[in-house]
Formats: sequence, C-alpha cells, structure tokens
Amino acid sequence: MTNFIDPTDFETLKQDDTLPSPSGVRLNIMRMCRQEDVSLPELVTQIQTDPLLAGRIIKIGNGASINKGRPIVAISKDVLLMIGLHAVRQLALAISLTAERRDDGCPGFDYSGFWARTVAMACASQALAEYYGDAPPSEMFASGLLANIGRLGLASARPEAYSALLSDDLDPEQLRTAEKTRFGYHHLDLAAAMMQDWDIPRLFCEAVLHHEAPEQAGLDDESRQLRLAQMLHVAGAVADYCVAAEPNRPAALQALLNAGLPLAGEVDHVIAICDRTARDWVEWGSMIKISTHAMPPTRDVMQQLLEQPE
Repeated sequence: MTNFIDPTDFETLKQDDTLPSPSGVRLNIMRMCRQEDVSLPELVTQIQTDPLLAGRIIKIGNGASINKGRPIVAISKDVLLMIGLHAVRQLALAISLTAERRDDGCPGFDYSGFWARTVAMACASQALAEYYGDAPPSEMFASGLLANIGRLGLASARPEAYSALLSDDLDPEQLRTAEKTRFGYHHLDLAAAMMQDWDIPRLFCEAVLHHEAPEQAGLDDESRQLRLAQMLHVAGAVADYCVAAEPNRPAALQALLNAGLPLAGEVDHVIAICDRTARDWVEWGSMIKISTHAMPPTRDVMQQLLEQPE
C-alpha cells in the first residue's frame, strides 16, 4: 500500500504522542459501526463505557422526530437503530477530536477558528453528499471533519516550527510548499496519512489529499476521487462563508459561487446547501461545544451581493 508520507516520519510523529487522534473506546466504536455484522449488544456495552458519547446519543435520540414515546434515559439497541450507526460513528469521531482538544501550544494558530471551520466543513460535506449522492453522507461528514486535521497535527507535533511558517502569512499553495520544504510533507499529506492509519477507506484519504486544489490533482476527469475532492473543495468554500465576519459574507459567498463543481454557481443549489449547513453547524456546535453563530438566510446575503457596485 502506498504511503502518503514517509513511514519513518509518521512513526516518529505517532511515538511523540502529540497527534490528535480518536483512540481507545471511541476508535473501537467507530470501527464497529463500519462492520456489516456488528453485534449491537456489544456496541451498546462499548458506548455505555463512554458517558460523554452516551449522553450525546441520548440527546439526539430524544430530539429525533420519530421518537414519540417516553424520554430516552439509557443506551439500547433500539436507540442505536433509531438514530442510525452512521450517526453514532460521526458523533464518536467528532467527540474524539474535540472533547479533549488543546486550544494553545502553537502561537499564531487560530484554534477556535480552526474548529469552527472544521465542523462547518463537515456539515457542508454531508449536505453536498445528500444532495448529489456521490458518497455516503456519513463518510463525507468524516472526510470534511478530517480534511484539515493535518494543520492541527503540525500545530500539535511541531508547534515552534509551524508557528514560524504561519507568521509569514502565506496563501494556501505557498503554505503547502513551505510545509513540504520544512517537514518533508504538507498538512494534506499528513491528514491523508492519519486517516489511513484510522482505517478510513483510501478513496476518502485521496479526496482529502487533493481537495484544496482539485484542478491540479492530475486525476482522471471521470474519476470518483476527483468528484469527491471537488465536493470537499466546495464544502471548504461553504465553511469559509459560514465563519466569515458579517462584512465579509458577500465576498465569501461570491467565492463559493466561483468554487466550481459540483455546485457550479447554481444559485438555488448554493442557497439550499448554505442554509442547511448553517442549521447543522449550529446544532453540532452546541453538541460538541464548538463556537458557532446563527446565520442570516443565504438569499438575503445573495441580495446584498447583487446590490454591490461593480
């Protein structure tokens, strides 16, 4: 199997025990939720050992429109089937990466902004997958959540060196080049390697690897990898729109309109995806304690954009 970064370098990073990673019970739960013949009683037992995850699942179950009976107070097979194993896996991953997060250590790295954009990108990736059907929404949620995890990995494992790079205020392509020169790999290489280490299918690792510049990936125009990379690229533009300060929203929306496939500037599609993402983003932020904010209707921001002078 081809490695995304030098195996020796990756082992060194892992042995330093500084990389963000789902581990222990939550990693086991994620893997179990991928199994077609998973034992639900065993999965219930595993989840019961993680009070934070169990509490979030119960909260989702009590909020589900299909739950018309008595309030849910404990994890059971019925609860897992009601909300779906894909949702359980998403929650396990999101909590694993955010519950014990550090918000310091690398001067110049915007931890709060990173997590806000990361969760928005995960929500946008899921919404795009549901809209276009190119991949399972749960897999795209995970891919969106992990698309920039390599940045956090560098901030965690190489804080001083990475802080020095960030101080140069480089554009995305320049930053990737600088990372490659300094470390021998850039943050997308590291993200793909981390995902591969967590047993995430290679298709999604490669989509993450190429998502910042899919047009430069050299992938076949008809390949699924390119399609998913394009979807993640657009999800990133949706996330940028969500986290933009109010005066910058029209410009961020214009950048989204220009982001290419799969939305390809289709105004009604853009509005639908942005509004759906904004709602999900706030809900997820509340569940996993990430800073978010309510968004105005995208159609209103679109009108502001149209009214701006040429």
